[in-house]
This record gives sequence, C-alpha cells and structure tokens, in this order.
Amino acid sequence: MALERFQGIIPAILTPYDESGNISERATRKLVRHLLGNRVDGFYVGGSTGEGFLLSAGERELLLEMIIDEVRGTVPVIAHVGAMDTATSVKLAQHAARAGADAVSSVAPFYYKHGAEQVRGHYLDIAQASDLPLILYHFPAMTGVQSTVRFYEELSQVDPIAGVKFTSKDTFELQQLIEACGPDFRVFNGPDECLLAGLAVGCCGAIGSTYNIMPRLFTQLYSKFKAGDMAEALRLQAKANRVIAELLKYDFIAFEREILRLQGIDTGRPRKPIQQLTEEERQQIRLFAQQFDFLGVKD
Repeated sequence: MALERFQGIIPAILTPYDESGNISERATRKLVRHLLGNRVDGFYVGGSTGEGFLLSAGERELLLEMIIDEVRGTVPVIAHVGAMDTATSVKLAQHAARAGADAVSSVAPFYYKHGAEQVRGHYLDIAQASDLPLILYHFPAMTGVQSTVRFYEELSQVDPIAGVKFTSKDTFELQQLIEACGPDFRVFNGPDECLLAGLAVGCCGAIGSTYNIMPRLFTQLYSKFKAGDMAEALRLQAKANRVIAELLKYDFIAFEREILRLQGIDTGRPRKPIQQLTEEERQQIRLFAQQFDFLGVKD
C-alpha cells in the first residue's frame, strides 16, 4: 500500500462490549459503518481508546479481524500491537499481517524502566516480524518513555518503519521531529484538542479518540485546513474543544461510550478499573450533549 493513503482523520476506535463484557461483533460493525459514513480516513485498532491493554491477545486479534472484514479495504486499518513484552507485540504483528491489516503500530514498552537501546530493540523486533509498515507511538504521559527527536530520526531510516503517532502537546518538538525525519515519514497528530496546531506544523493527519463521537466535525476541520480556510478550521477546533473540556471531567473512555450510546450505538461499559459512570453522571452527560446538536443525540 502506498504510504500516501495514511493520512487524514483516523479514529482510534473504541472496543464495543456486550452486556456480558465480551466483544460485541454487532456493535463493532455498526460503529465501523457509522464512522465510514462520516468519511473517516482509516482505523486505529486496539490502542489506548480501544482498551488494548485490557484485552487478551486473542481478543485483540478477534477485534482486528472483525474490523478488517467490515472495512473491506475501503480505508487503511492500523493494528496497535504494543505490549509490555516484545514477544506479544511480535505475535500480534504477525497476526495483523495474516489478517490483512495495512500497518502496525506500537507504544514503547512500559512499566519497567527501559533504556533507549531496549526500546529501539523492541521496535526493531516488531519491524522485522512482518513486512507491514510500522508506525511508532510516542505517548510519554502514559508510557513514561520520553524518546528524543534524534531517536525517531534514526529509526525513520529503518525499513519498514514508516511514521509516528505523536501524542504530546509539545508542538515545538513535533515540528522538530517532522523536519528531522523528512517528508516521507508519516507523522500523525495525537492530542485531538491540538489537531489544527499539528496540521499547521506539518502532520499528514491525525489518530484520535474523540473522532469516535465527532467524526464529521473533524473530517470537516481537516478538509477546511487542506482548502486553506483557516477561519472555519479554527471555529471547528474551538467547537470540538468545548466538548473535550467537558470530557476531561470524566474518564475519556467512559464519556465517549456514553455519547455513542446516546447516538444510538451501544458499546457497553468500559472494563474495570476504568470509571463506571453513575446514573447521575450519565444524566449530566446527556444534558451537556443536548446542547450540541451535532452530537446527534436521540431523544
């Protein structure tokens, strides 16, 4: 697949559950169709929003297979294969290739305090596990791994490492990384509230969480930016950020699942220990959502 297809608005898709807490195929397919109908440019499967680290390896594989089958090649599917141990990441990368994913991605190995050489070795082992492009995942706030621009510059020269999802609000570092790694390295903005800033400094697109609940708003923002209509892009970013500011009062996954339920897509409750909303909190979210008719809340 040409790397130029990896661009635009790519939801880090939630993992829908049924009432028993198992992955719901029906809701997964419904959510995929909903997002495709809102013209998203790809899917990022099994990442932070998808609760990848709360799923078994078998569940991660099953979820990926469902989504690939529903997408049917219309947009790229990126499989997040990050894990605490290299062997699991390698196994998931090999499965992703067999299942028909278009790329794999991985956070740095976390919890244990690894040095740069150990993180580099982890990524190289994943890269060698399949022929799929590898998109690195820079998320220091969650992993505790603060890799340098030089680290990514070096790895950008290694085939098939093709890009990075940069989840940090440091736009200076982001701009420096884009410049250092060159135009062929696909750099995706991570923080949804900083999408326009990321695009402005050169990101090819974005992989984000709230694209699950506001897909049309973000695809419009991306289109307006590409067309040079900065005033409208700024207005849309501000509109999205009003929702994100409300989201920050809760666990973001719990909030998004409730919004999707209100939109007619029941993805179930998140897995514990993620926040389980009370009825009062759900009512507060509903009242907030009703102020934003673009959320598509059903009465």
